[in-house]
Amino acid sequence: MAVAPTTEPDPPDYRQELVARPETLAIMRRIVSAHLDLWDLRELSDAATLCTHELLTNVMRHTGSPLCTITLRRRPDGVRVTVSDSDTAPPERRDPERRDPEWSEESGRGVLLIAALAAQCGTVTRRDGKDVWADIRTTTTPAYAT
Repeated sequence: MAVAPTTEPDPPDYRQELVARPETLAIMRRIVSAHLDLWDLRELSDAATLCTHELLTNVMRHTGSPLCTITLRRRPDGVRVTVSDSDTAPPERRDPERRDPEWSEESGRGVLLIAALAAQCGTVTRRDGKDVWADIRTTTTPAYAT
């Protein structure tokens, strides 16, 4: 009797409810990096951890509550980082007609940085808040992707 080789299933998505605050940011960067290593997506670690940091910083600075949820979803060509919060206002992008933010300014670069690092990013507004997401993709498509 032939036994078919077994393969381990891909690790599941990661989802964590948290309170966004400065001491949480470093922990979440390490968690994101560890999941990307687990999923053999180490090449995406810098971009994904930076996007995570910016998304969580936006929750701390621009919403009425630091309570949020982060979800990492593995995709055939990368990872989607989503941060959900209870504020329905979408992140503000700088008006393209305005000047770029000065380095001394405390805000104004986060959404621009996420847009530069992500293949795609966006916001889904819900009745009770919003999901802000960024797709970080590999430069090569894995052989198993369709």
